[in-house]
Amino acid sequence: MQKAKYILGMGIMVLSLSLQGQVAKDSELYKTLKSKDSILFDAAFNRCDVSTLESLFTEDFEFYHDRGGFTDGREAFLKSVRENCAKQNPAEPQSSKRILVDGSLEVYPLYKGGELYGAIQHGVHTFEFLNDRKEYQKGDIAKFTHVWLLKDGQWQVRRELSYDHHAQTASKEAIVLSEGILNSYVGDYESPQAGKVTITKDSDHLLLQSNGFEANLYPEAENIFFLKERSTKFKFVLDSGHEVSKMVILENDTIVDEANKI
Repeated sequence: MQKAKYILGMGIMVLSLSLQGQVAKDSELYKTLKSKDSILFDAAFNRCDVSTLESLFTEDFEFYHDRGGFTDGREAFLKSVRENCAKQNPAEPQSSKRILVDGSLEVYPLYKGGELYGAIQHGVHTFEFLNDRKEYQKGDIAKFTHVWLLKDGQWQVRRELSYDHHAQTASKEAIVLSEGILNSYVGDYESPQAGKVTITKDSDHLLLQSNGFEANLYPEAENIFFLKERSTKFKFVLDSGHEVSKMVILENDTIVDEANKI
């Protein structure tokens, strides 16, 4: 997997794509599957609605979890849900919450012969759990990938992957930069992988836009910005005349791409 495929285009992605690309967030497909995501996890975490879950999974559903192992079949998966729900007291607050990380949801259509037959949905979510004092505390953060299939007008999940579970770290705080410094980074950039990338100022931070997608960049230093939902940084480099010449993209502090200012 090439490191550059983790970047722009709202391409700071964790999937190596051989698809047609992520759909726009105002598209019907994106909104439909975002709604399905909400219904699925509401049924699983908030309402213990097994009948709704049953309608959202194919009979041959497969679930892969990096800690809980492999579950083969819809009925085997629902069996564990029923057992967990039976232990809960409806009069008590729900024992756990699932929270979708803003801006993390991505949808990639699947076509055969020009006809839409499914989609890959990827995102990041966090979890909270009740402690002994009946207070919610932060749990893990993790990635998830759903393979949705469209049959007879109905969307169902065929495969689900739940992975990269790890403890949440404290949110990084953005520093305050002057309007002059922020404006110095505004302009168009050219990336070999993502093409044209536009940087604009949005209040106290920068906004990156590329191919219909966008991301908020928050300052951690005078010339270094970060994404709140990913371990990705953007470093603006000055030339000998103290003018911005390029933007370097780092993933886990490793350079994965450069975009020259145009």
